[in-house]
Amino acid sequence: MTMNRRDFLKVSALAGGGLLMGVSFAGCSGAQRRIQQNFEATGAFRPNMYLTIRRDDKILVDVEKSEMGQGIWTSHAMLVAEELGVDMDQIETSSADAARKYQTSFGLQQTGGSTSAAESFLPVRKAAATAREMLIAAAAAEWKVDARECSVEKGVVHHQPSDRTLRYGELAEAAVYVEIPDDPPLKDIEDFEVIGTASRRIDAREKVDGSAVFGIDVEVPDKVCALCIHPPIMGAEANSVDAEKARQMTGIIDVVSLPCGVAVVAEKYWQARRAAPSVNIEWSEPPLAELSSEQVRKVAATTARKEGRKQLDDGDVGIIDDRDNLTVVEAEYASPYLAHAPMEPQNCTVHVRENAVEVWAPTQSPTVVQEAIARFTGMARGDVTVHVTLLGGGFGRRLVPDFTVEAAMISDAVGRPVQLIWSREDDTRCGYYRPINHNALRGAVDDDGNAVAWRYHNVSQTILPDVAPTLAAIFPEWFPMAARRIKSETMHGLVHSGSLPEILAMEGAKPPYKIDNLRLEYTPIRTPMPVCLWRAVGHSFNGFVVESFVDELAHAAGADPYLFRRQMLDDEPELLEVLDRAAEAADWGEPLPDGVGRGIAVHESFDTPVAQVIEASLENGEIRMHRIVCVVNCGIALNPDIVRAQMEGGIIFGLSAALRQEITFTDGRVEQGNFDDYPMMTMIDTPPIEVHIIDSTDEPTGVGEPGLPPAAPALANAIYDASGVRLRDMPFEKNLAKLRSRD
Repeated sequence: MTMNRRDFLKVSALAGGGLLMGVSFAGCSGAQRRIQQNFEATGAFRPNMYLTIRRDDKILVDVEKSEMGQGIWTSHAMLVAEELGVDMDQIETSSADAARKYQTSFGLQQTGGSTSAAESFLPVRKAAATAREMLIAAAAAEWKVDARECSVEKGVVHHQPSDRTLRYGELAEAAVYVEIPDDPPLKDIEDFEVIGTASRRIDAREKVDGSAVFGIDVEVPDKVCALCIHPPIMGAEANSVDAEKARQMTGIIDVVSLPCGVAVVAEKYWQARRAAPSVNIEWSEPPLAELSSEQVRKVAATTARKEGRKQLDDGDVGIIDDRDNLTVVEAEYASPYLAHAPMEPQNCTVHVRENAVEVWAPTQSPTVVQEAIARFTGMARGDVTVHVTLLGGGFGRRLVPDFTVEAAMISDAVGRPVQLIWSREDDTRCGYYRPINHNALRGAVDDDGNAVAWRYHNVSQTILPDVAPTLAAIFPEWFPMAARRIKSETMHGLVHSGSLPEILAMEGAKPPYKIDNLRLEYTPIRTPMPVCLWRAVGHSFNGFVVESFVDELAHAAGADPYLFRRQMLDDEPELLEVLDRAAEAADWGEPLPDGVGRGIAVHESFDTPVAQVIEASLENGEIRMHRIVCVVNCGIALNPDIVRAQMEGGIIFGLSAALRQEITFTDGRVEQGNFDDYPMMTMIDTPPIEVHIIDSTDEPTGVGEPGLPPAAPALANAIYDASGVRLRDMPFEKNLAKLRSRD
């Protein structure tokens, strides 16, 4: 059984008895009066939840998605500028607070799954078109002319026959009394003037001059600062705490015991940091204390060689053993636990009052933060106000609300707003991780060089039990809190039992190629190690496995890896197009210098097909990349520069993990702490990256994650082409050293 994320959420919600809610911002009862009341209070025209038009002609755009470097502030501004007919310089953007009106059809205000552009493309344009039509109607009424004789340009309404004009700001008051149009016309794609251009990043200046407010920059009155001393082994609790020496140090306000550790609260962060080593804590021994990552890897490898829970079973993979005229290929691939490592460590500011909570947080899911803090305080979800700041990276880590609940506990204890800041080491050792996984494959090609069978067993740690707060937040807040918790537990219980598939672990596991005999299997690993969504989620490791193994089949068939793929993609025209374009752009088939190889990979994730070709070599036993070519089809590219940046970022993120990164633990203690032992690729490591965007008039798809999955297999395939060394285990550099030591 295969299922995509959207179908999974529908089935899960139905299984839990939940209701799915949609977004609506125009034409609802009372909307007209609310517009008028807002004008009376602010003097600005706010026709819907996205837009505010001030009398000074400034256009304010509330962005319901979190800006974490992916450029969604700019994309929203471009959508508004296009439909409203204004210059980008007239627009100011800000992140919207958590609100029901911004929740998607699954009941979440959330940024993830590379959905921001796709989900916003029509609603934001419609919001701007609504404002445009109301402004035109207000001008036409002022001039007593037919609105069809009027047009807009650069924030001005023109009456063509009389050449009269009125600025939007001048029309703001009159527009609040205009009837809200039910279905305002949208511009045709061929008439776009802003969308599809490389418009400047709207947040660039403030990020350069330092005025941008990330979570770590928040200042509120009476704020104190805190850090939490987390246990050295996850799940441990403080049996005893001696904090007398720390309490006597300058600036220290309190030392608070929490379920997750011991918080040191001070007037300033560095005062808390200086006092923390003086707190003596005796920790308990949790279940994770008896576990190591090496043990988990061995269990995963042993399990992968057995039969797993069937997810898909087409044809008869038994022919692998039954037919004599087949060349059989067997391989195992492995990936370690991985940290998210955003540049801005986890942090937030929380003020718990008697009947309400206020939060300032760099979060990807303000609804989940509301749900989690409401659960802690016993308040209603609506009593928790969440102000979303800029995020210094997210990658799925900031979908988990643990750090916000931690700050709420501290604020509740000291009775003041608390800014909690994790250190880099905390972020690496005390957070959530991409699951470890081990994959066993058997495939076969016939005498004609055709792939005829494919069996894939994926063994990995399931994510769903660790994202229970997210599942609870899917349900509407009128559900009693206990019922929301029970329903969420029911959903991930259904996954554990096999009644629902583990969609996140298996996404991207089905090869796109026409192979008649295909079986996919999955077995979950259960450990106390906390795991959560990581950039590209299941695609991040399944893409590596699928595109590496198809390369192995190509070589077993004696075929060119590019031509081998394309002959099996007749039913996948979009994948075939990016594959062909990548091969062409990378000069596939042209000779390379001695010792340099080419590798190719193609993968679709989040409705976006991407193909990549990497040229690489082994020099003195070290991997060196010379060139990366990437082709992407993301529908209409709202801003080509942002698309290129996201492809480049995804490639570098994926290759950093493939080459060097892993989280290991011994006796329950994570061994990595900072970028010295969890290294990212640097500029000197990164070869030229060419990004080619397929011209398209289709609605946009995601670009934040799809650049990642093809990168690792393209590199591994290039190394094999260059040296005959097949890299199947990540991180490549470590495992390459193991291979060399055996020679």
